[in-house]
Amino acid sequence: MKYVVIVPDGAADYPLEQLNGKTPFEVADMPNLDKLMRSGVVGRVRTVPRGYPASSDVANLSLLGYNPKQYYSGRAPMEAANLGIELGDDDLAIRCNLVTEAQDKLLDYSAGHITTKEADILIKYLDDKLGTDDIRFYTGKSYRHLLVIRNAGKFKLDKLKCFAPHDIMGGLINKYLPKGDKTKILETLMMKSRELLSTHEVNKVRVDLGESPANMVWFWGAGHKPRMPLFKNKYGINGSVVSAVDLINGLGKIIGLDVLDVKGATGYYDTNYRGKAEAALNSLKENDFTFIHVEATDEAGHNQDLRMKIICLERIDKLIIGPVMERLAGVEHKIMVVPDHPTPVDLRTHTDEPVPFVVSQKDALSADSGRFCERAGVNSELYFDNGEELMSFFLSK
Repeated sequence: MKYVVIVPDGAADYPLEQLNGKTPFEVADMPNLDKLMRSGVVGRVRTVPRGYPASSDVANLSLLGYNPKQYYSGRAPMEAANLGIELGDDDLAIRCNLVTEAQDKLLDYSAGHITTKEADILIKYLDDKLGTDDIRFYTGKSYRHLLVIRNAGKFKLDKLKCFAPHDIMGGLINKYLPKGDKTKILETLMMKSRELLSTHEVNKVRVDLGESPANMVWFWGAGHKPRMPLFKNKYGINGSVVSAVDLINGLGKIIGLDVLDVKGATGYYDTNYRGKAEAALNSLKENDFTFIHVEATDEAGHNQDLRMKIICLERIDKLIIGPVMERLAGVEHKIMVVPDHPTPVDLRTHTDEPVPFVVSQKDALSADSGRFCERAGVNSELYFDNGEELMSFFLSK
């Protein structure tokens, strides 16, 4: 049996007036996903436990079958794992966005989706100017990077409050600086980064080209070294993960999944959808499980780009779901399509409501002949209030 999970990040949404009361799922042309509806079961799952942040780290932890209440230790440590950064028990990893600020307001959480090449220059510059034996900056991808503070046992996560930059666009910087005990070091680094980056040659060129400058860093998603059992030990099968974001790949490494590298996987609208599907399918020659994560729909939600959210859903259907169905047609298999959380276009941020899922397998009886969408999940009696239980259901014989 081969198992494939396809995660269109943040794809779930609300009924929209501009779509005549429909959601992006309901208007997107997704014939392959609808075909899955005719050979499987539909339900809903709560991927974010009540009281937890509606974040991709929490949600994807649930989708991979790990209870966040037991295993969640912060977002940044997962990204550190993908970058090969070894964390000690007293080390603190913090997500470090390159952002655009102007007039003391945070204008763009991604600095215009700055290229990794440009970002690497800026992050290395900050590490040279602000780094010490215990403070280091590490380059990730595009606007997503890391700060690691060694021997940081004094930081208590339950007393450290940071704000995700995509949630506070247009907000005053001083209002959303890190809060809690002993956060002065974080605030100092953020303010010094603004001084250093505003005059950097990379940003001078970006401004001349009419692009958003990466003129400040923003810290959030702090955490300590995670401890989780391997996926193989927990579920008895080997697997792989393909994603363009360090968070998902790092989570995959922590639980022992093969992390697949795909050229042209950007984490944005232009990602290599077909290449992701091909890499995942090829990995099934050695593995029985693969987890395909696509960030593009989430970015569209954050950007309030309804048109691109629909287009990206259609690309996922045509270039990922379709090829997966076609390649596996002759073997015993199960396919699950499930968003990790909603990222409603009107809100431009994550919410923690349950999301719909469909589980299909060869020769299964039809459960629903309609469209896969949020309403289909609501209308189903199949519901998992504990998100980690969905993986056991999916892998069951």
